[in-house]
Amino acid sequence: MRRLTSGAGTGLVGIPAVPALGLLILCPLILCALILCALMSGPALADRAACEFGAPRSSWVETSVTIAERGHDTPVMTSTTRVGVPRDWAGSAALLGDGSAVGCLLPEGGRTSVTTSADGAEVVVLSTLETRLEHYGPQWGGGSAGLWGSRESGGTRVVALLPTTVDLPPGLAGARWRTVVVKTPESPARTVTPLPSQVLPGGTYVWRDGAAPPRVEVAVPLSARAAFQRWVDLSGQRVLTVATYLGFALPYLLLAWLLVLLHRRSGDRDERALVRIVLGVLAAITSAGAITVVLVLTEAGFPAHMIGLTDGAAIAVLAAPLCAAAWRTARARTPRAGSGLAGSGFGGSRFSGSRFSGPAFGAVVLAGAALVAVCGFAPLSMRYLQNPGEPAWVASAVASALLITAAAWAVAVRAARVPGGRTPGAARALLSWSVPGLALLTLGFVAHAVVVRPADVLPDVVVSPFLLLRSVAYLMWPLVVFLLLLLLRLRGRREESVGPLTTWLVVFLFVVGTIRWPGTYAGMPVPLAALTGLAVLPLLLRLTRRAEAADPGVSRRRLAVIVEECRDLEAREKGLRRRWASGDLDDDAYHRENGPVDDRIRVLRAEIGLDPGREDGLSPLDVALSRGPAGSWWANARLAARYASYVGAPAAVFLIWATWSTDSRGRDGWLDRLGEPNGFYGLAGDLIGGLLVWPVAGFVLGALWRRLPGRRGYLKGVVPVLAYAAATGAHAVLNNVIGQAPVRGSLVRVLLLFLVLTVVAVLMDARTLQTRPGGLASRLTPVAVVYRLGTAGSGIALVVAQAAAILGLWSQLRNGIDITSQVDTSTQASLPADAQLLQGRTGE
Repeated sequence: MRRLTSGAGTGLVGIPAVPALGLLILCPLILCALILCALMSGPALADRAACEFGAPRSSWVETSVTIAERGHDTPVMTSTTRVGVPRDWAGSAALLGDGSAVGCLLPEGGRTSVTTSADGAEVVVLSTLETRLEHYGPQWGGGSAGLWGSRESGGTRVVALLPTTVDLPPGLAGARWRTVVVKTPESPARTVTPLPSQVLPGGTYVWRDGAAPPRVEVAVPLSARAAFQRWVDLSGQRVLTVATYLGFALPYLLLAWLLVLLHRRSGDRDERALVRIVLGVLAAITSAGAITVVLVLTEAGFPAHMIGLTDGAAIAVLAAPLCAAAWRTARARTPRAGSGLAGSGFGGSRFSGSRFSGPAFGAVVLAGAALVAVCGFAPLSMRYLQNPGEPAWVASAVASALLITAAAWAVAVRAARVPGGRTPGAARALLSWSVPGLALLTLGFVAHAVVVRPADVLPDVVVSPFLLLRSVAYLMWPLVVFLLLLLLRLRGRREESVGPLTTWLVVFLFVVGTIRWPGTYAGMPVPLAALTGLAVLPLLLRLTRRAEAADPGVSRRRLAVIVEECRDLEAREKGLRRRWASGDLDDDAYHRENGPVDDRIRVLRAEIGLDPGREDGLSPLDVALSRGPAGSWWANARLAARYASYVGAPAAVFLIWATWSTDSRGRDGWLDRLGEPNGFYGLAGDLIGGLLVWPVAGFVLGALWRRLPGRRGYLKGVVPVLAYAAATGAHAVLNNVIGQAPVRGSLVRVLLLFLVLTVVAVLMDARTLQTRPGGLASRLTPVAVVYRLGTAGSGIALVVAQAAAILGLWSQLRNGIDITSQVDTSTQASLPADAQLLQGRTGE
């Protein structure tokens, strides 16, 4: 940071400030330490300069480098180098064997292959290395790829061959440089030195037949996007910090505003208590980002982190739900436990059963206190006692991960017990596997960070509970989905129809639970997809708004029987009318036979509240299909979510496998992806999103069933699919406009969602028309008759839509499976920069 204190005296919370004389003493010591480090690094260079096989008597080199930006999130430098050595060189056998002699000819890294020339006289080594010129970190930029290096100066990127003399591998001493190529296809070079032997179209510069490596330097102007990213990292750290926080927290902040409005308008005590719980969870999830913003803007990050305020705040945030649970349980065990003040949540007699009283209660409280103590031991002891060993850091991180799980469990149970003091069976079943899953996820995140680390030091997320909380917060959206479902359940028990506030809660549930696209454009986080979904879905609901059918006042089965009987009577009426029109019946015979049919239809229509004279344009079939199979919108939502879970299971397996089997960077296999620092984070995000998107989308379809357009169920899924497609399309279009990595597989996701919701809607209609118990075939038969499948009826739209979706999927997948992950690992890449700001390692 620029400045810790403003003068002598004391600094933050009474810590003595560093006097000017101390700084004068420290400066020479720091200079000596730097000189000592430089002298200690000399033997490493000398060791590298040695090669046990010696330099070959003759060799040749062909090398090229390409600087490309379009199609990548950050500029990419790709180098390709071919080196040929005589077959009788001492290292040739090692090259053709285990490849141990490659280090004599080429720098480490990249994909290397060894072959022999056509005449067998030479051994040829081919190496390809791709380096992303990242925009994060205190220093923007330089990078190396094989024999090439890149640096930035002002608005120019300079690409150089062998930036320093020590970069020349020992085996290339005296080599003939047959071809040296620099390709800058996206922008013309400003300066090129030395004069190239040939200039080809597309920004290609070639040097040929050099006895020594040419000192090639090509200066390329930065694109507008790269210049903006450079400004963000160098001059706009504060802007980037605020934007990163808003990019993550803005949908949650909008949801918090809606919840505050609901809290002010609601008169239900249980609902207000549940709203406060959801607000507390949103505050906890966004707390780490908010603290980071405040510390960066006030330049107090370094002292706050050094004295443990950030880690202490994180531990306090995680311990608060456990403390609240312990306090309510302890209050329930007092003589006043039976009073109404302790009758909900963790308090009250309902929670003071045998499992949470006596020794069990003491064990739970003791376990929570132990987690808090171990979580803060290593960070605090490092600052005040002594630097602990690596096992202490790992134990602290494990305790932090378990503390996150315990806090989420406490909040979920507390929220589930608000209406009535008992946990619903569905919520209990969900928590029985989701809480252990969260524990495995957080522990796996810590274990992966410890195992896959770029250096021989523990990563920041392991040594700091604050940074661990901030990282895991990006994966805590399922907890928000669970709490929104509980809130909607409470409102569903009190509302016959979906009101305006309930509709907005459903919209936020749809956005938080299904739209998981990354939101980083030119290095600046913007939740474009989420904001588009929040705008498009309410707009489509308003444009396609239809009057909700009145309650028929009968059970679902009775309504299905009425629909079936009315359809039979109307078919008989139509047959009589046809016979009368053809002359087979006279007027008296027609009225004699049709009169009882018409009277029965009038009675049935009047029973369900329709106009007996059929002047309203509605049929019993329309009423039944528009209201859905259940008696309330909440029951419709639950049924649709259950159907979507079953139908979407194959789609979830396919998406997870396709996303992680390969990617646009050419990496194949799960293990290759897990080898990256953010690999486990991406895997966990894709796994959670791939599993939850289907039940959440089904729940939204069922909740809005009576408001969605279409008299047949297969048309009702169009509105949610269009909203999802609009959010996905906005992200993909902006990505392509600014030339970032293309979004692959977005159409596949949209088509899969359309297929799943269409099947769910057909199953909902089948349940609505079911009149007797039976298997799937007996349930689908009435739907096939109603849709008039096989004839030129309304069912032809279903057949055409499904065929078009399947054809679209086939056209997308026939050229190979390449589906972009929906997890924004670029936001995780910015976490080390925030850690450096908090620890005082900044380049400003």
